[in-house]
Amino acid sequence: VKLRLSAALRNRMSKTRLLISAPVWLFILSPTFSAAAEPSGLVRFYVSPAGNDEWSGTLPDPNPGNTDGPFATLPRARNAIRYLKETGLSPDANVTVFIRGGVYPLQETFELTEADSGFENHPITYCNYQNETARIIGGKEVKGWKPLKNPEILARMDESAREHVLVTDLKTSNITEFGHFSPWGYSGVKDPSPLELFFQDQPMTLARWPNEGWAKIAEVPGGPGGGRFTYEGDRPARWQKAGEIWLHGYWSWDWADSYVKVKSIDPDKREIVTEEPHGIYGYTAGKRFYALNLLEELDQPGEWYLDRTVGLLYFWPPAPIESNPVY
Repeated sequence: VKLRLSAALRNRMSKTRLLISAPVWLFILSPTFSAAAEPSGLVRFYVSPAGNDEWSGTLPDPNPGNTDGPFATLPRARNAIRYLKETGLSPDANVTVFIRGGVYPLQETFELTEADSGFENHPITYCNYQNETARIIGGKEVKGWKPLKNPEILARMDESAREHVLVTDLKTSNITEFGHFSPWGYSGVKDPSPLELFFQDQPMTLARWPNEGWAKIAEVPGGPGGGRFTYEGDRPARWQKAGEIWLHGYWSWDWADSYVKVKSIDPDKREIVTEEPHGIYGYTAGKRFYALNLLEELDQPGEWYLDRTVGLLYFWPPAPIESNPVY
């Protein structure tokens, strides 16, 4: 498998998986090509946000009558190449798919298999068109942001954060699958990751405590495998109304971390009880952890929290949200 991404495309790919099954010869480059007549043996397709999958895909722009032009999606271009191969594409042909500038949301994984392979010295190429910037995005844009007004929710948050946090109902953005948390980490469950939030092309932070660094296990009254430990300070006492609290820690060794779910918190004893499976290799006094998925800890720019029971997303944007889409 040979894969090269143009710098422009590589730096802008966000949460997009490209599945390639050997032996695929795929080159994504940044050469500059014109839309001139095709030399013999050169096949060109075009993909554009202004395209239509019912068109031939052989023109870089829609024709004056809007009866032909580029394709609209990468899978359509891939399928067109598959058809050519099935109907006798010459092994000497060089096939190029030019991706016009714009944003290409993926509704499903774009998969290339052996059926999409070129021939030796005659690759199938996917590249951006001339110097245009193409972005392939696997996320969905989140809209409908409003100031937070719910007094019960505001009461659970730091006063300093209340005027900065925005809220939206994900269902208004046609997002109804939120993913879920599972115990994961070193040698753990390999379930799909839960939903994440991206702003200004960067992953945001699920609300956590402490904001930086780690808290420490104070004591382990039940022994390493007892499923509970104590902490220092009183911060967790604020979390009594929190729903699904998770902890990430290096519980015994600095080369083995895992995420565990909180079963209960006793603020009087300063004790946390976790659900099975407990921390990898059990709990050890002095080891580090932090808590996450806490509305009460949404207290700095860039943090977010999702109430999965109703689909409400809370976010403190680190820059004006009007000019920066959220995915």
